[in-house]
Amino acid sequence: MKNQKGTSSSVENNDTEFFDTISAINNGLDKLDSMDTYIPDDKWFEQMVLNQQEIQKKKYRRELALFILSAMLILSGVIFTLLELPTLFYMLQAVTLVITVVYSYKGVQKQVDSR
Repeated sequence: MKNQKGTSSSVENNDTEFFDTISAINNGLDKLDSMDTYIPDDKWFEQMVLNQQEIQKKKYRRELALFILSAMLILSGVIFTLLELPTLFYMLQAVTLVITVVYSYKGVQKQVDSR
């Protein structure tokens, strides 16, 4: 008999803890429902998306330019090696040098303008 009473009191304790937990969860959910939420305007979202798209386009253009420049360097090396045309090699090196100078100049101008 003593053992059964001990078991029943622990079950009652577990039940009260269970109901306390459920009531605490319900109180928390009620607090969440009663909170005011701030939802930004649709125009703000549209403007943010447009800004992000513009940043992505600039990034893709820069990566494409670097890819094309790298491809030209690699192709010039291959063409020079296969055809043994030093004039073509010098022309491509000059074009690459001009592109590098222009790209660096624009980068410096952008840094100066941002200050």
